[in-house]
Amino acid sequence: MAATDLNDLNNFEYHWETAAVTFLNTDVGISVVRTVVEDSLLTPRIEIQFMLEDAYEPHAPRNGGASSTTQDYRAFNSNFQARLITDNATGGAADHATYRSKIRTALMRSAANWGSSNLPYYDLKHIRPSGTEYDADGDMNVSQMNYDLVWEIRDDAWPA
Repeated sequence: MAATDLNDLNNFEYHWETAAVTFLNTDVGISVVRTVVEDSLLTPRIEIQFMLEDAYEPHAPRNGGASSTTQDYRAFNSNFQARLITDNATGGAADHATYRSKIRTALMRSAANWGSSNLPYYDLKHIRPSGTEYDADGDMNVSQMNYDLVWEIRDDAWPA
């Protein structure tokens, strides 16, 4: 599926976070918000954030779209964070570990959640858990799960 234009194609954070909101909401069953654009104090909730890191060398032909021989960066490293927040005052402590497990299952390498139906412009090449941080602050329990991603812009995603 071709992006509408280069600005749409290069809106990496929006597309990755939108895909994650969709499947995590379904797979975990609690509110999921994009931390970059939303402000929500509902609990339990999952806050997600996609962060672009470095591009892979060398740049390569686009292999699609209006300028298929144009050289651009097509493959990237990224970091994805899923932050689970539950509230002990409303009984969230008992469910915290269960929600955390469901998030990990949805983000497993073998899961099909990052497929073209959720993410039409990019192909996930690699996802690896890179650590979990846990914090209890007053009534709030927070688990932040970090993932390293390697992905590439699909040939058919370049705009016409």
